This record gives sequence, C-alpha cells and structure tokens, in this order.
Amino acid sequence: MPLPKATYRLQFRNGMDFEKAVGLIPHLVGLGISHLYASPIFSAVSGSTHGYDIVDFDEIDPVLGGSDGFRRLVGELKAHGLGIILDIVPNHMAAHLENRWWHSVIEWGRSSEFAGHFDIDWREPLTLPFLGRCFKEELSAGRIRLTLDRNRNCLAFAYHDAPYPLNPATYPAALEGCSPALDRLVAAAGMAEASKAADFHTEVASLVETPSVAAALAEHLWGVSADKPLLQRLHQMQSWRLTSWKTARDHLSYRRFFEIAGLVGLRVEDPAVFEATHRCALGLVEAGLVDGLRVDHIDGLADPEHYLRRLRQRVGEHTCVVVEKILEASEPLPEEWPVDGTTGYEFISALADLLSDETSELWSNGHQIATATAVTECKLQVLSHNFNAEIKRLAGLAARLRDDDGLSPDNERMAEAVRQLMAAMPVYRTYLSDRGTAERDRRMLGEIESKARSAAPEAGAEIAMIVARLKANDAATDRQLAEFRTRFQQLSGAVMAKAVEDTFFYRRGEYLAANEVGAAPAWVPGGVDRFHERMRERGSRSRAGLSATSTHDTKRGEDARARLHVISEAPELWAAGVTRWRDMNRVRRQPGADVPEASVEQFLYQSLLGTWPIEPLSNETYLSFLRERMSDFAVKALREAKLRTSWDSPDERYEAAITGFLRDILDWRNRSFLDDFEKTAAPFIRAGLINSLSQTLVKLTAPGIPDIYQGSERLDLSLVDPDNRRALSTRPSPSEPPQQPTIGDFEDCKQALIGLCLSYRRERGAELLERGEYLPLSVQGPASRHAAAFVRRREDELCVAVVPRLVFRHLGDGLSVHSDLWQDTYLLWPEACGAKRLKNLATGETVDPRPSVPMREVFGSFPVALFAPE
Repeated sequence: MPLPKATYRLQFRNGMDFEKAVGLIPHLVGLGISHLYASPIFSAVSGSTHGYDIVDFDEIDPVLGGSDGFRRLVGELKAHGLGIILDIVPNHMAAHLENRWWHSVIEWGRSSEFAGHFDIDWREPLTLPFLGRCFKEELSAGRIRLTLDRNRNCLAFAYHDAPYPLNPATYPAALEGCSPALDRLVAAAGMAEASKAADFHTEVASLVETPSVAAALAEHLWGVSADKPLLQRLHQMQSWRLTSWKTARDHLSYRRFFEIAGLVGLRVEDPAVFEATHRCALGLVEAGLVDGLRVDHIDGLADPEHYLRRLRQRVGEHTCVVVEKILEASEPLPEEWPVDGTTGYEFISALADLLSDETSELWSNGHQIATATAVTECKLQVLSHNFNAEIKRLAGLAARLRDDDGLSPDNERMAEAVRQLMAAMPVYRTYLSDRGTAERDRRMLGEIESKARSAAPEAGAEIAMIVARLKANDAATDRQLAEFRTRFQQLSGAVMAKAVEDTFFYRRGEYLAANEVGAAPAWVPGGVDRFHERMRERGSRSRAGLSATSTHDTKRGEDARARLHVISEAPELWAAGVTRWRDMNRVRRQPGADVPEASVEQFLYQSLLGTWPIEPLSNETYLSFLRERMSDFAVKALREAKLRTSWDSPDERYEAAITGFLRDILDWRNRSFLDDFEKTAAPFIRAGLINSLSQTLVKLTAPGIPDIYQGSERLDLSLVDPDNRRALSTRPSPSEPPQQPTIGDFEDCKQALIGLCLSYRRERGAELLERGEYLPLSVQGPASRHAAAFVRRREDELCVAVVPRLVFRHLGDGLSVHSDLWQDTYLLWPEACGAKRLKNLATGETVDPRPSVPMREVFGSFPVALFAPE
C-alpha cells in the first residue's frame, strides 16, 4: 500500500477495542482517512489505560479482541480501502509479574534465559522498588509472607497481591524442618535448572495436587511467615531486593523509562532481543496486515540509527516508518535514519509561529535569558532528585574512564560534571556511535563543555575529561567507554523531557499555548516568515512525516491551544481580567495563606479559558463536569511542577486548598466571576475558533501527512492525559461546510473542512499534496500581517491555501472577520503559477488570478480558503 494520505489516531483500551473500531470505519471513510493509526495492541498489564506497559510482545491483547479480533478489523479496513499503522514499543516493557520474562528474571536471576533481554546491572542484586516502605518495615508490619503462587507454581514472597518468586535454590532454606511430605518438593528444587523452568513448575503443580502435600506446605508456609528473621535471611539469599518505591530515585539496578520504575528498559540492540520483541509485529507486516509502524521513544535506544536500519531491512522499503522524535528549534531529523518522518510535534511548533503575535509585549527583552535560567534550574532539580540513581551510575562509569589523567577519585565532583553537561544539552540527545561522531554532535559537545565548565568550574577537569572521552573514536574497543557513552545519551533525552515538558511547562503560566511537547522553552514567535521557512524545509526533508495538532501526549487539545494563542494578541486585556478575577476570588482562598499563588492562579485561569464551552453556560451540568476535570488536571499540573507538591512527596493539604478553590470559583452561584470570565473569554474563544480552522486547513494542505487524533475532527478542548483519552463519540460528516457560519456551526465547519480537503487530497490533489513544492505567497497592504498564504505546485497542478491570523480585534459576526480589515490589502499572485481561474473548494466561489487579488474576494462566506483550478 502507498504512503498514507491521512491518518486517524485511535487510542485502544478505556472502552475502545477492535470490535468498536470496526464500527468506526464508515466514519473514517466519510472523513477521507487512508490509515487507522493504532496505539499499542500487544498484551499489557491488566487494567492498562494506554498499552505502553507491554507484558507479552507475542500476543495481541485478548482484552482488545485478540488475534481474531485484530484480523477482522484489518479485513474490514482493507475492504473499505484503508490501511493500518501500528505503534510499537522497542525501548521498554512492564516490570510487572504478569510479564513472564520479568518473572523469570526475578525467579532465576542471571541464569534466566531472559536476563539479557533487560538492561540490568548484574554487578549487584536486582532492585525491585515496589514496596510502600522499606523491606524491614513492611516485614515487621506483617505485609510480607511466604506463599505458594498457584498461578506460576512456585514459592514466593507475597506483598499484598504481588507474589515475588523465590529462586528454587533457596527452597531448602525456606522448607527447612518441613514435614516429610514435602521432601519431594525439596528434592525437585535442588535439581531445578533455569533452562528447564517449565518442567520444574509442572512438577511443583503435580506435587501440590496431592492433598497431604498441599496441607503440609500450607501449614509450613504459615509458620515460616511468622518467622521474621528467617524471612529476612531468605530475602538476602535472592538475586533481587524488594525496596521502597522511593529508593528508585537514589538506587536502581536497571534502566527504566524516564523515571517510571514500572517500565524496564530493553536491550533491543541485541539481535536476539530484537527478534523476540518484534516477532509478532514483523509477522503482521510480512503477512500484509500492517502497512506502517510508529516507533515509540526512539531516543531511549542505545543506537537509534542501527535499530532503524535493522527494522527497515525487515519491513522493506514500502512500509511506512515514523518515529516519535522531539526535534528542538532548527534541529533536523538525522538524514541517515531510514524513516519517512516523525510523528509531528515540530509541526505543532511551526503553527505556534503562525498563530502567535510576534510583536506582542509578552516577549520582553529578558524573556530568553530568564527562561534559560529557569530551565537549567529545572534540569538540575530532576537530575539531583528524580534521576539521582542514573547520575550516580554514570559518575561511577566516568570515574573508570580517567586513565592516567591525574584526576583524583572524587565521585561527587564527577557526578556534578555529568549533571552540568546534561543540564547544558540544547537538544534531547546526541547520536555518537561506533561509526564515528558527526560534526554537528562534535560542535554540540564543545558548546556544552563550555557552558558546564562556566557553571561548575570546580568540576572543570572532570567535564573536560568526559567530553574528550565522548568525542573519542575508540569506543568500539573500549567496553567501559561504550557503556558510558550509550547511557549518557539514553539519559539526556529523559532529562530534557522531564525537566522541560513535565516541570518547566507546568510552572510557566503566562502563555500556555507555548507549553507544548516539542516546543523550545525559550521560543519567541517568528511570524509568517518563519512559518514559511519551516514549511519549505518540511517539504524538502519530511514530506512523509505526520502533521499533528493533537496527540495522546499533548498538553492540551488543538482547539484549546488555538484559543490560547489569542492571548498574545491582547495580553493587556487578559492581564486585566486576571487581576479582576484574583480580586473577586480572594475570599475563596485558604484563610491565612496565599493559596493559590499568583502564578498558579494565572495558570489555572488560562487552563480554564482553554476548556470553556463555546456557547454561554446555560445550566450547571457542564460546569460540574468542568469542575471535576479541572480539579484532576490541577493536581497533576502541581505535582509535575514540583514546587510545593510532587508525585513522590505529595502535599495533600496544599492540593486540597487548590482543588477547593477551583470548586468554589466554579460554583454555579458564583455569578460575578462566572459572568465576568465568560464575557472576557468570549472574543478570545471566537478568535480561537478561527485560529482552529486556520490550523486545520494548513495541516491538511502543507507538506506532511495530516494526522487526526481521535475526536479532534470536532471541538477538542481536552487537557493533558488522561483527560484526552475520554470515550470517543462521532457524528456524520456534513456534505459541505456551512456558509456564513455561526459559532454554533464550528464543529460542522471543522469536520466538513477536513472531509473536503481529504477528498481533494485523495483524488485530484493526491500527487500535488504528496510531492508538490511549497511556495509562500505574499500579502500586501495594511492588513498583510493578518493573513498567510501558500501555493502547492507540481508541474501543471496547483492549489492555494489562505488563512487569517491575529484577528482578535477584527471579529465580525459569527465565525467571520470584519471585511473592513482587508481594505486595500491584496494577495500577490506569482507569475509562475499561471492564469487559471480558481475555485474556492469551501464555498464554490471563483477568483481570476491577476497580479494582485483583493483579500475581500479571497475570504468570502467561509473563514478560510482553499483554491484549486476549476
């Protein structure tokens, strides 16, 4: 199947399964979608809400409908001319007892056939940080006992409902002094081998089927469970140690996904592990059932390029492969990667240039310096706290790289050197490998060395040594250097994600539209010119990458973000509103305390603007729903910000004060605030709806493959997950966009626009929009900054997209811009595009190309315009 024309991201679980997805196919066909873009479908931890915590790569999750259900879904898709792209997770899987690989590693230690599948430091016992308190405290409290796990047929330490298996070699100690009825069990354990684990478990199951053996074992285990010193000794005999979950930040013997101890890193760089983790997915591709793959968290892998080359070799040149890769400002996707593009976060950043007012007073002279300082503080905080275990491990590895350089063995100074280098990274990671160091990465290492030495001169020698070793080309023969380099690069991306996306972006409240996954924290809008520059670059480098506006990971839905961009057009009006509301709601703050703080209150009001309904509140039902969503969101945001509360040290009184404040201000009886907020928000909402249509048309016609997140074909005012994973409901696509639309027509306008453009993209404009060049068009006149236009051209084919921007102060009736704005303003028509009469596909109106086309003719009875030859 050819490359996708348009994808529709569907989140399985939370009520969505293969059978329900089959029911959505007519809707997808009506929209003009070419490929369903599925979240992970392999078996995950019971109750998983997302599927990234996989426990079995060889099984399509029965919860979703299993293999038969999946094949039926694919069959129905193909019967309707649709394909499917599958989200795969090569970096990690669940560190959970339901994962038989992980269970085997716990039971047999390093002798398990799966020990090499996971990224574990076997120089020490495997840490299992899943207790509420330390082992000794939980043992004293009677929460740990010895039991028979009848599901796995083994002895185990039971903690609540989690049975951690004992190594069979320790059974004799556990069963010392037992009844003779258990002698055969002791003997079987003494002869057990990891390579014959299944046989051993079968024998245990057979033995305990005998009532006398089962009774004797139950009695013995009950007695042993009361012997705390014996349980302590048994614990010490295992190849693992149960610890408090809080210890993971300071000591952990395996690589995890970001800071989530429940997700353990995989060694997919090992060919055997690659095969074991990809067998089923590759089989689906080879069988023609799956047309493309989306690779999750590519930067977490030891060697992304090597992995992608192996993957491409297996799936062939005609399978679409996109990667979840966050590109910072001006960072290109590595050209040597054999992929079609990214999942599209950089496209969201480009839209921020288009929809934000580059002349706004929000961008003060000291904005970038203050931001850089704040981001560095966030990085150092997560490095010293959340990732302390990883930093200590890297410092230890670095210390072994010293050779004879005369450095004293000061591990804390070495740790500080690693922290400062990580904090100075301007991108997620470098791509140093045995194949050498690219000039771009070499320059970057020099830059971060300079910044790090300036920040921590006392660790200057250690910083210089680390950078010199990272640049060295002898890692292929130096195992310690290779390990350090790999782990340094794997960690840097996690640090950037947690410090910027999941810390700084929850602290900065003055312009939430810029706080998005993939956004540069010190970003300042570049206006239409930079937008065009980025689209031209996208057309030449990433025309097969996805163009996203909402994803399962975005901080807020696309229509919420579109209206928040409007704040840049009238920051003084918004600030005045915040001042009024803060005064109105002063009595609703916690007595004797300034809670919420001014920065938090500002953050909450902007978040509220993003979720406010487009029509005036008419009853308490929506307000109650909004109150619940905002309260849940506020707790998550405050914990992510890590200022007065956090996930590992929650301040429940503080959180209760914030949620109580929200409950009070969003009380139906609080009319003074609700009425004022609604009145102030109204023009921001209306301008935001026009922004939404602008970004929708751009996504559908600019270089890249349009990606529609489930439900966002209509109004998407969602907050960060899990709010954006609510149940999906669909409506039939309108046959054509409403003309002279009102605010209440917005959802039909958006869905109809998508259907219209995707129909054009699938038929007449297929080659044009897939391969055509991108040419900016100039707008001239007093309102030139209030519109953006471009041509897509290929041979004799062309289409023209024109969208309004920055229209807050020029709103007409409904979803229109006041026509007076376009007085004496013209779209300049390039001679190279010929003189064909063009038809506005949204309205049926035509224009005759001439050197300058009045903008009043361009924007007729619909807010945006797409022109194609009649």
